Amino acid sequence: MGQQSQSLYAAGRLDNPRLLLVDGFAGPGRYTEGEAGSPLIMLDLLSSHTVLERIPDVQFFCLFIEQDPRRVAYLEEEVAKLTIPASVDVIIKEGRFEEIFRGLVDGITDGKSLIPTFAFIDPFGYTGASMSLTSRFLDFKRSEALFFLPLSYINRFVGRDGQATALNALFDTEKWQELVPLSGDARKLALLSLFESQLRRQGQVRHVTSFELHTRDGNDYRLVFATGHPKGLRLIKDAMWSVDPYEGTRYVARTDSGQEVLFQSQPDTGPLLTELRTICGNRWFTVGEVIRIMDTDAMPWLAERHLRKLTLVPAEKAGIIEVRRPPGCRSGAFRDDVRVRFIAGQ
Repeated sequence: MGQQSQSLYAAGRLDNPRLLLVDGFAGPGRYTEGEAGSPLIMLDLLSSHTVLERIPDVQFFCLFIEQDPRRVAYLEEEVAKLTIPASVDVIIKEGRFEEIFRGLVDGITDGKSLIPTFAFIDPFGYTGASMSLTSRFLDFKRSEALFFLPLSYINRFVGRDGQATALNALFDTEKWQELVPLSGDARKLALLSLFESQLRRQGQVRHVTSFELHTRDGNDYRLVFATGHPKGLRLIKDAMWSVDPYEGTRYVARTDSGQEVLFQSQPDTGPLLTELRTICGNRWFTVGEVIRIMDTDAMPWLAERHLRKLTLVPAEKAGIIEVRRPPGCRSGAFRDDVRVRFIAGQ
């Protein structure tokens, strides 16, 4: 959450003088062991970020929504202890996310638009965050959402009585019922695929990508990100590769061909090379073509981080690829117009 917020601040996408950050299930701000919750992380990152000095005319609105009145009171106490810049407005609302956020979105009349908005939707369980509200929100340009999806719990309850209303709202379809006969990982992955495909049908959404959180409790949690702009996709990828995960937590993604990719500070780009071979075979392709593929949600890697120095350079040295450089391109360089082909049998 914090890493993506920081990336959004620094992205230079703030030509609009206002930006809205929403935490739909804010919690108490700080937990019993002293760990800061998402609202305090967001405010700390924003208050300490150098972007505020560069864009003094931009006003940030942080909307924290929490249903439990006790948590609201704790959150208000924690926020009151902070020194918050004048360009940051904190709004704490008590109530259900569905009701408060729907009231905000539905209150925007025809011909008007929501200001650029990033919403973090982290429900306790999987109720209270309907796909229909998400659709309405993501129908506005320059709106993005990051969902915390407790996939293990959804998979566990999907076949039980009394869950139909919540699951219909979560997926905005009854197709989840077709997945009940499945079991184990097959059903979990099918449920995730359904959630992602439903998100892709919403509003201005063009890119959906997800990351698996490997935690010590053994449960399967997913972060699912939806955006309408390729720059937003690059930012979330960069955030996940830059994040310093909590002890015992790993971030994992999967490619379209099913490869598992572990996000870590020293990435293994062997799977990227394998993925490129699968896509391109033994035909000639350009570096620019590969970059365009990597800028989609089909791959978790970032071209600027992982392609040239970490993948193509060592592959050429190892004799895995054949390279044709245009006149004027120095040896070892991989400009966009450089042509590459995998050597058969290598």
